[in-house]
Amino acid sequence: MKNIYHTDIYKFEKPVNSYWEETTKENFNLKRLTGDIKAEVVIIGGGYTGLSCAINLIENYNLDVILLEAGKVGWGASSRNGGFCAFPPIKTSFKNLQKMFGKEETKKFFRNSVEGSNYTKEIISNYNIDCEVTGDSNFIVAHHPNKFKQIKEQAEVYKSELGIEAKIYSKEEFNKIGHEGTQQFGALSYKPGFAINPLKFVNGIARYALSKKLKIFEHSLVLKIDKINSSYTLRTLEGSVNTKKVVVATNGFYQEGLVPQMNSRILPVISNIIVTRKLTKNEIDSHNFKTFSPIANTKNLLYYYRKLKDNRILFGTRGDFVGSDQSNLNRSKIMEKFLKNIFPNWSNISIDYNWRGLIAMSQKLTPSIGKIENEEIYYGFGYHGVGVSSAPWTGKQLSKLVFSSNSKDLNISKIYKGLPKKFIFPKLRIFYFRLAVLFYNIKDKLNI
Repeated sequence: MKNIYHTDIYKFEKPVNSYWEETTKENFNLKRLTGDIKAEVVIIGGGYTGLSCAINLIENYNLDVILLEAGKVGWGASSRNGGFCAFPPIKTSFKNLQKMFGKEETKKFFRNSVEGSNYTKEIISNYNIDCEVTGDSNFIVAHHPNKFKQIKEQAEVYKSELGIEAKIYSKEEFNKIGHEGTQQFGALSYKPGFAINPLKFVNGIARYALSKKLKIFEHSLVLKIDKINSSYTLRTLEGSVNTKKVVVATNGFYQEGLVPQMNSRILPVISNIIVTRKLTKNEIDSHNFKTFSPIANTKNLLYYYRKLKDNRILFGTRGDFVGSDQSNLNRSKIMEKFLKNIFPNWSNISIDYNWRGLIAMSQKLTPSIGKIENEEIYYGFGYHGVGVSSAPWTGKQLSKLVFSSNSKDLNISKIYKGLPKKFIFPKLRIFYFRLAVLFYNIKDKLNI
């Protein structure tokens, strides 16, 4: 199997050195797979999607499920993201979706997106997960005066077309309840939305799954899937599992070559995060940073940021193109400049943490949920950086699909259904992405 980035980003044996890992000391001490076993369903990937799918298969359909994770539980994006429960999980506009799929399917897609956000909230409540929930909405901040009109139009679409609770704030109004800074010219809020500690969230889901007798094997990277007649054998370094059905829930960390039909369809994109030291009250007040709700701005290559419970600032944006530890460090220095350009009164504040992970993009620009044709292999991926709300919900939908083996029984927007197109000359995926970044950088510099 071939990886797209430097091997540093695929060190499954250890977690990244993140703020979440530093402040969340929990280890399930689960065994790796050794020997040969059987199960009705095998899930590859121990993040939000895989765990949610497994729980629903056990609770709703009483199936025997085994989950294989290459690292520890939640090793991938599920433990590394910024903890933003936002929506929708797309990289295109409402208008474009409507052109491609029609008004009703687009509305259904957004209803499903809201369902996803609410399902995440239900999981936190029903599984009794203490994951440091903060905020009661999501904010989109106009980073330039030109962009205020854009978010006003978005708010109107949300309210009149989609029935989503949305509100517009002028620069002065947002300064009172949000923050001020050099790139704040008004904001849009929408609900539902909030922020979490993503590692505590995934650990809480895993704890619940283990209480339901889910068998999880950590540090068990699937190297190969063999098919003999109507059954599959998933092989790891030290063991194998024989099964009738396979669920691939690896998102941006999908290993090319595992399932031929899925190859060349995912563009893993690095996303980087930095976290400051704890800020004093005077430092927080110097930019009137009041809200604990998650914030994204209107740049094409967006910045996303939030105030944490201990008065640190988390700041994220597009990562590097290489994936090495050195490129990660280099990128964090650039991001520090971005943060301090927005909030110049924090020019002397140090950065305590920097890390990165992979988000999954595709040519669909939306998530993909479905079943490989003529196979009992199922998939859910492509959250485009919005996995906190969409991945657990996707896992639930996948469980219905796995049980019925028929996508016609899945009552969700058809926008989600099916694989995205393959990239032409897939070895050039990172080159294509570099060109896109160059294009969007130019647009951002021109504020268009």
